[in-house]
Amino acid sequence: MLGLSITAIGLRPLPDCLTIFDELRQPLQLDFLELAIGSPCDVDVPYPNVPLILHDSCLYRNGFRCRLMLNEPRSWKPYAEFARSHNVAALSLHAPLRKEFDRTQLEDALKALEEIVQVPVYMEVMPSPEYWCSSVDTLVNHSLLLDVSHVLIWHQGGQVRTEETCLGMLDRVRAIHLSHNNGRSDAHDLIPTEIWFASYLNDWKNQYLVTYESLPETQAAYERLDKRRR
Repeated sequence: MLGLSITAIGLRPLPDCLTIFDELRQPLQLDFLELAIGSPCDVDVPYPNVPLILHDSCLYRNGFRCRLMLNEPRSWKPYAEFARSHNVAALSLHAPLRKEFDRTQLEDALKALEEIVQVPVYMEVMPSPEYWCSSVDTLVNHSLLLDVSHVLIWHQGGQVRTEETCLGMLDRVRAIHLSHNNGRSDAHDLIPTEIWFASYLNDWKNQYLVTYESLPETQAAYERLDKRRR
């Protein structure tokens, strides 16, 4: 399936983001919406009747962010409650700092979280080495969210090595984030038409939950507001 992240269109009031999602559903052939950092995603908002993905600490209640922390099981409750009352396809979260968990602790926490929320949980590949899942050697034994732009940073913008690394990880992957950057910072730039993963997109969306975390260049008018002001 193919979806759109609030991150790609955010820094707007959430109702405006939901209107944009509706306007882009047909041109981008979107199947789902990812609730994510960018605009506060309140638990009481009437979301569209499509599958939802919860990404990291995305939920808000009464104006306060519900932080999701792997080492604080009490923080999982709002996400479990939301998943029970909505059509949630999966929950994904950022890999934590390596100093906070050893590998076994992290893998056990992911399994426990999955049991509580009762939806698949995916661990995101990260861009910098202080985090778990920031290199092939630091991947955990759990289903992964492959962020292609984070891997681009691993290789300082080298697209050939990025493609090779991403394709080599796919047997461990259940979800994919699509965006673009200069190989140095996770800027969520517009996605060029001729980017390396364009030829894989049709196959990927039939096998994984693929999310636009930034928009294709053809939809630049809807780019998140902080990017459009530059």
